[in-house]
Amino acid sequence: MKKVILSILCAISATVTMAQTNPKSGYVITNSGDTIRGIIDLRTNERLSKQCEFWANGEKEGKTYKPGDIEGFRFDNNGKYFVSRRLNVTGEPELFFAEYMVQGKMNLYCVVYSQNEYFFFEREDGEMALLSNKTMSFTSNSEALASNKILKQQKQEQYGKVKLLLQKSGRAVVDMDDENLTRKKLVNVVRDYHNDVCTDGSHCMVYEYNDKNDKGTVNFKGFAGFQYYSSLQTGNQAWEEANYTGATYEIGLGMEFNFERVAKGFSAEFDFALTPKYSSTDNLKSKLTNVKSRYERTMMTFSLGAVKRFGTGKIQPLVRGGLFVVLESGLKEKLEYSSSSSTVCVNEDWENCISHHYGLYLGGGVQIPAGKHAVRMHADFYKSLEKSQVMNKFGLTAEYIL
Repeated sequence: MKKVILSILCAISATVTMAQTNPKSGYVITNSGDTIRGIIDLRTNERLSKQCEFWANGEKEGKTYKPGDIEGFRFDNNGKYFVSRRLNVTGEPELFFAEYMVQGKMNLYCVVYSQNEYFFFEREDGEMALLSNKTMSFTSNSEALASNKILKQQKQEQYGKVKLLLQKSGRAVVDMDDENLTRKKLVNVVRDYHNDVCTDGSHCMVYEYNDKNDKGTVNFKGFAGFQYYSSLQTGNQAWEEANYTGATYEIGLGMEFNFERVAKGFSAEFDFALTPKYSSTDNLKSKLTNVKSRYERTMMTFSLGAVKRFGTGKIQPLVRGGLFVVLESGLKEKLEYSSSSSTVCVNEDWENCISHHYGLYLGGGVQIPAGKHAVRMHADFYKSLEKSQVMNKFGLTAEYIL
């Protein structure tokens, strides 16, 4: 059965050929100034600086635009705005899709390259200054000290050039004295400059993306499932040879943390499931007697793992896997020893005792949208990693994601 599930998962992964995108509504601006509405793949800022993956409304085939192919693109709801600009990031001017943050008497752009941010201040007369935000790794303390010294000197020079560019606004120059400038603070610096030097009454356009949208979102979910235990043994059972196979149900709640901009369809999950008063029996035979063993327990399952969905259609295949821990409480066992001459019944009660299992789970299924929410169905295999306390189970679960 385990091999069958693994084969199904491999088949799902192999047959899914649709692009892994994070589709958001928006539009592209052609070099002739025309606007085309459609869907844009919202990914990391670094990837967006290199290409724009776009599906025009009514078109099945998408296009990948490079900087210069179009004038720019923007996401709806006052989202991120990128324009084609030739900027010097690596030592030689190159075309990038630069994030347009502020437009006015001073423009502000940002390009992410090799995980570093490069902010470009452009005055209305074309003069430009660069402020970089670099993160570096080092192999030794001496290398770190030398590199930090170079970075500090470079940053001081950059701050000086930016202040020189902003010299018509004393308020903006003072704002630049803060050496821990965030994206929001830089926007305010440029806005202050515009307000101080503007004489024609024009407004400073701030294309500021809500930074909350850059963070992962959290969804809550409820689920119910049917579980079949092909093997179930604990260290607390009186008859060591007993194997308590059987079927039961479980209900639970969970949380899912989505990281769409890092990898489309990827999320981390944390679930809690409860199986109240699950009981099962086993019949054993020896040379002298027969034993009927009945075991009862309440099972609490905690799982931590990852989910990966594929495609952009209404029905999205998915795979999931991770770690689990099962705690068993309210343990009760009833043993009936019978022979040709008599029957003896023994009851064991471990109400204050807690047994446990831990191991791995792997599964697959589909997700279907339900309005603003989603419904998910999946089959899973759970296997404990302990030799003395064995647990193998197969499960079918339905989830409702808020």
